[in-house]
Amino acid sequence: MRFLFGLGKAIGWGDMARRALVVFLAAFLLLYGAVILIDPYDTVPFSLPLDRAPSATNQRFSYPAVAMDPQFDSVVVGTSVVRLLKPSELEAALGGRFANLSMNSAMPYEQSQILDLFLRNRDEVKTVIVGIDTVWCETKASPKLTFRPFPPWLYDGNRWNDALHLLNLAAIEDAGRQIGQLTGIREEKYQRNGYANFLPPKSEYDLQKVRKTIYLDGARKILPPETPPADNYASYRTSIDLPDLALLREMMAALPPTTRKIFIGAPVHALAIAPPGSEAEATWNECMSRIARMGAEFGNNYVFDFRFRSDITMNDANYWDLLHYGTDTASRIARLIGEGVAAGAATDPAYRLILP
Repeated sequence: MRFLFGLGKAIGWGDMARRALVVFLAAFLLLYGAVILIDPYDTVPFSLPLDRAPSATNQRFSYPAVAMDPQFDSVVVGTSVVRLLKPSELEAALGGRFANLSMNSAMPYEQSQILDLFLRNRDEVKTVIVGIDTVWCETKASPKLTFRPFPPWLYDGNRWNDALHLLNLAAIEDAGRQIGQLTGIREEKYQRNGYANFLPPKSEYDLQKVRKTIYLDGARKILPPETPPADNYASYRTSIDLPDLALLREMMAALPPTTRKIFIGAPVHALAIAPPGSEAEATWNECMSRIARMGAEFGNNYVFDFRFRSDITMNDANYWDLLHYGTDTASRIARLIGEGVAAGAATDPAYRLILP
């Protein structure tokens, strides 16, 4: 059959195909236009003027807009071990207007990109905090990216090309999340400064369950101290290669001399910390020492090390898992950073202020 009858006249297969194509293209353009106008990542310059909050579950998509927001003059970058540092508490301790742009499992390259975007969008930067964990202190170069998608087009500083990248399922899904937040159907995932408490409610905290998670029902134990070699790893520390610190140096060099530079070795649980006297501990200590020496070259820097056995890291009740402390501990860290910066010396045995 070469045609159908409808509405009093014959419609050929060719006409049907053309009409179907027109309908498809119209729906396509309407959907694409809607995503652009909703602007899930808040970067398209001609989108609707909506009061957007970051909404994408992947912080690599949510945080570029926060980094470009001129209201902030201070920033935290790093991995999830510093995501719970609350901007309001850092502001009370250090002054300034903070954004926390730390990302889950962020590689050094990703951290450098979000910091660079932040720097390019303001003339004055008061304080930069970089969370240091083992990703910076490996003896082999870290991968550039993780399995999580990273959108370089959101980091190039050109808002006008961002619309070209919004026609995909992920952007459509994130647009749906943004609509949900704008209409109040969904709770906002992040504050406008990037902060989000990703932990369950405190009412759900179960210390016994946490201990099972940390120690795997006794399968993992905190290792005893080791006996270091006679030279206390002096020759090893001199020869060790820490390739990712070259990128950290570039990040330091990009900061204005007046910017306060703070590096934090975050307090993971003692089980995740190398035993005292071990080669792994020597690697970590050498990494922090080199960061302190590099920082001294650029001035106005502070290196805090919380990553050793202390009343924070040895107390299971401070943690939800091996890597993530609770909000009370995060508040204490923010306070101790402020005290250490003000005093120019360690004010609590829970951390060390590393000198060059």
